[in-house]
Amino acid sequence: MKRKITGNNLRGFRLRIFFGTALALFLSILAATSLVGQDSSSPSDSDALFARAVQDYTQNRLTAARSEFEQIQGAHAQEAKQYVAKIAAYTDAMNIAATVMRRSSDEIDASSLEYAIQKYEEALRIKPDGPWNPAQSLEKAKTLHNQIVKQGSKAGEARDRDFCAKALGAAQEHHYKDASFLSCALANDNPSYSCGGDEAVHMCQQMRDLAKLGDSSVEYQPSTRSSTGNTTSAIDRGKAAFEKNDFEKARSLFTRAPAELKPAADEYLDKISHYQDFMAQAEKLSQTSAYDEARVAFTNAANIKPDGPGNPRTQALLMELEEGIDQFYSGDYVSSVHNLEGYARDGAEREPLAHFYLGASKLARFFITGSEDSSLQQDALNDLKIAKQAGYKANGQDVSPKILKAYNDLSF
Repeated sequence: MKRKITGNNLRGFRLRIFFGTALALFLSILAATSLVGQDSSSPSDSDALFARAVQDYTQNRLTAARSEFEQIQGAHAQEAKQYVAKIAAYTDAMNIAATVMRRSSDEIDASSLEYAIQKYEEALRIKPDGPWNPAQSLEKAKTLHNQIVKQGSKAGEARDRDFCAKALGAAQEHHYKDASFLSCALANDNPSYSCGGDEAVHMCQQMRDLAKLGDSSVEYQPSTRSSTGNTTSAIDRGKAAFEKNDFEKARSLFTRAPAELKPAADEYLDKISHYQDFMAQAEKLSQTSAYDEARVAFTNAANIKPDGPGNPRTQALLMELEEGIDQFYSGDYVSSVHNLEGYARDGAEREPLAHFYLGASKLARFFITGSEDSSLQQDALNDLKIAKQAGYKANGQDVSPKILKAYNDLSF
């Protein structure tokens, strides 16, 4: 049976068609708008992630910050990589120092505490307001170091007093062989120690001579030499040897200082000891490409004696040069430029080499960024020209043919 179409039915049919069409059109517009929003949100999402990572870094949420920085690509990728390196260096320094500080009292010593102090100072240079209280931890390490040094000094003083008293007692009893053993042990530890008005080194020699005579009727007479004549000149000669970098001679002379000049002599002996420790540590670190740590150790040595043996100031600068070249070959051109500019700025002896790799780093950045930044290209060529004017030969360097060609084509 056919259904009769009335006026009302027709109007309802037309309304359903109209609303259906309108709904389809609305949904298609909504989908298109959503897609446009998604396409345009990628850069802003990266910016937001970078901003959130920086905020987490600033507020010492380093674990979260590192995870966020490692996800960043695009415009902020290089900056994010630098933040990751800072977080890793800071965390490593604090962990190493904390490991030292957690040692038991019978395992910890002045040398290990000096290393912990160095690591805390390194962390503070990276992030002074960083987590885990680096400043407070540094002061705690310094306090403990001073306590251990004082304890060692007091123990040494007590031992010296005991040896002196026993040596004098043995000499009084004419037991010169025993007196020789005790006074010579004292002299070996502290040659200038004043024992009964005599220097330990002189007393040792007299006891040996008396022991060889074997005559108990001979009395031991302490030296009546002035403690200001020859001994004061020994201090002066020690200082002169120190200034000339003859540390072994200086150490020998300072150990002969009389009791009243011992504090001044000990100060120089400490300088020599710390200087040599820092230089040995720096050399070891440089051999493992730990450039930042090596630079700190060389700088610490330079703070004691800038022109000391081994040229610590020059070596500290060389760490910047070596790290910059290493970063060039690792493709980290931004960091390479930073370190090489630091070296070149000081006008060091290898400045032409630094300018060559500065130019190479900048030119490499120019090439990998699409060869569009003409100012970067010109800056690179200026550095290469400085190297070439200084007579630097680049034929043996392992750089790309494009960079080498640009260098060889330069004229001035």
